[in-house]
Amino acid sequence: MNQVRIMIIPVLDIMNGVVVHAIAGEREKYRPYTDSTLCNTPDPDCFLDKFREMGFRSIYIADLDSIIGRGSNQWVINHAIGMGFTVYADVGRAGISLQDSERLRHVIGTEYLLYPDELLLIKNRVASLDMEYNNVKFANSLVNIMKIAPALTSLTPNELLIINLKFVGTMKGINKHTIELVKQYYGGKLYVGGGLGSLDEIFDLKNYGIDGILVATLLHKGVVNRPYYIV
Repeated sequence: MNQVRIMIIPVLDIMNGVVVHAIAGEREKYRPYTDSTLCNTPDPDCFLDKFREMGFRSIYIADLDSIIGRGSNQWVINHAIGMGFTVYADVGRAGISLQDSERLRHVIGTEYLLYPDELLLIKNRVASLDMEYNNVKFANSLVNIMKIAPALTSLTPNELLIINLKFVGTMKGINKHTIELVKQYYGGKLYVGGGLGSLDEIFDLKNYGIDGILVATLLHKGVVNRPYYIV
């Protein structure tokens, strides 16, 4: 049986300078993490230290203040890079005009783009299909994934993330139908996130040709504890 190595990418959602618990994309309800098994404080430094100690070298940081246009937590991103992490940084629409580097990759989420006029902005970038169930979320509309997926053949994102916003933090499971559909048109590096429910699901995901999984809740619960799973 062929073995597959699936990378785990820890997620830090930062708001007002601290790590918050993201649930179902309802940002106004996010609260600082107070019950993580990793740290007894929501201070980002603690989590970054812990992730490095656990062997992680890539991390996804969502700067929620930048995303909603009321500030910046760029210092967390800079600190993570300085510690040697490769950072996937979601800073909202501002990321479109920012340069990537060896250790910094700005994630261009569809929720910041106008459909269809700005879809080309994800070409050759690290892009995120921001999903609400079976629809891709744009700034001005929701579009069924079956309409968007064929365009991935010509858009050819550098790396692609599929994030089910409504399942973030819920442990309801990854939407595997979406993965199957996207894989028909996109052959590059593919990561998924939003709703991972168990270790068993990681082993199940080996059959879907993904390269990695974005994880937050199961890391905080102590269920996921290493940077790679060989399945």
